Amino acid sequence: MITKITEDCSGQVRRMVASAELHPPRRPRRRGSPTWIAGMLLLTCASAFGQAERPAGGQFRASVLDLGESYQHITVPLHRSVSVETTVEVQRADVIAREIADVQVVSPTRLLITGENFGDTTVVLLGKDNNQYVFEVSVELDLIPLTQAMREVDPLSDAKAMSVRGNIVLTGTVSNADRARRIAELATLFLPAADGGRQATLVQNHLDVAGEQQVMIRVVVAEVSRVAARELGVNGFLAGENFRDGFLVNQLGGINPINIGAAADANVRNNIPFLTGTEGIPISDNATLSLGFPRVQMQLFIRAMADNSLLSVLAEPNLVAISGETATFLAGGEFPILVPQSLGTVSIEFKEFGIRLNFTPVVRGQGRIRLRVAPEVSELDFSTAVQFQGFVVPGLNARTTETTVELGSGQTIAIAGLLSEQVRGIASRVPGIGDVPVLGALFRSVNFRRSLTELVVLVTPEMVAPLDAHQKVVLPMEGVEHPGDFELYALGLLEKSDRRRCPDGHPCVHEDDSPLQSEPDELSLHGPWGPSAEGEVH
Repeated sequence: MITKITEDCSGQVRRMVASAELHPPRRPRRRGSPTWIAGMLLLTCASAFGQAERPAGGQFRASVLDLGESYQHITVPLHRSVSVETTVEVQRADVIAREIADVQVVSPTRLLITGENFGDTTVVLLGKDNNQYVFEVSVELDLIPLTQAMREVDPLSDAKAMSVRGNIVLTGTVSNADRARRIAELATLFLPAADGGRQATLVQNHLDVAGEQQVMIRVVVAEVSRVAARELGVNGFLAGENFRDGFLVNQLGGINPINIGAAADANVRNNIPFLTGTEGIPISDNATLSLGFPRVQMQLFIRAMADNSLLSVLAEPNLVAISGETATFLAGGEFPILVPQSLGTVSIEFKEFGIRLNFTPVVRGQGRIRLRVAPEVSELDFSTAVQFQGFVVPGLNARTTETTVELGSGQTIAIAGLLSEQVRGIASRVPGIGDVPVLGALFRSVNFRRSLTELVVLVTPEMVAPLDAHQKVVLPMEGVEHPGDFELYALGLLEKSDRRRCPDGHPCVHEDDSPLQSEPDELSLHGPWGPSAEGEVH
């Protein structure tokens, strides 16, 4: 029902419209000018109610007319026309802002309204009964085709598209984040092009994604490194009275440096004494065995070694993040690095090391998770350290990888693996005599080393939900009691009980389980996700 203004207001409004047509303002009216609309309504209200409520003494009073439930509002699509039926016969129609909407009287009870630009304006009708009727017109985008396209992209969603002053606002719930992104990209195709310097309209994405959107990732970095080394080398010297005409020194491999020579005050007519230090030749750390014959003045320095080493690294960082956000985890520390600056100054920078995990999950449809993950395990390596101005800067032994994978919730995939085998053999000998069997071993140095490294990185993402209020969390050291003096010194127990107990008094783990191990069902917290079997979106 179109709003009807009282008959006392009719004459005043009619004179106002006529005056506006005969004496247009010098400046162009802005579309939907609040001053023009408010002034027109205030004059109408003052004419209608001013006589009845004029206070004593001739004081002026103005009040706003409350249209209430009779207020009418019509929405018109941009660059399209709609037909409006009225319950009264209309002689003339006037629009406050013609740049927003155009109104034509097609018949006494039918109007044709065309949307020209975004915005709101007021239409005043003059009926054949000489009364004025007012209603509001808003010009917005026609989003019916967009709504149909959204249903095709995600049939199970209840997403809606609204036009607010030319901007598209998306609301509702979709089944997964990937379809929400597609709907937002689709909405941009329905935006009008900017014209005449007008700011381009935007798409406001207020869509909600159904189901749990939190992902917990479990990463396992397992490494085993085996090194086997075998080495045999002989150094030595031969001299003395039983070997009067010469001496022999073997320095092959530099196992033990030998200092031997003639004394400065020795008589060359007699036997030349050989110097072996004040208390003999010192044995270096490289020599594992020394064998000497005093009568012959012969000493051998032998390095014979069979070395087997094993290195095992196991890291299991766990981290939780919401879909689309990046989470970072670091368990380690920092060590200083000296950085030379200008004018001989030195600054200190810190470099992180330890177990690091960076990952960004994106929850997709049908329980799929797209995961960008970058785990790293590093440790200080002083065997590759460097010295600078008296400071020792260690190196880093790191295992790192970065990749993007897609898998289902609870599935496990190996994102990186390494199998490395190195064999190195070095044989040094004195030509000729070093090739003689058995005796030639005194003039040979052999070094053989073999290393085998196996590394694998596993990731397992899971959809998770927070614990309810009634659920309890068991901490790693919960229920562990410290030993007394008798348990510690007499029995050698570091814990008062070999079985940890929960707050309720029952064991948290079985006897055969490790104290730090949990049941498989306790490692994963699951929640609902995606559309249900009935086709509803949760």
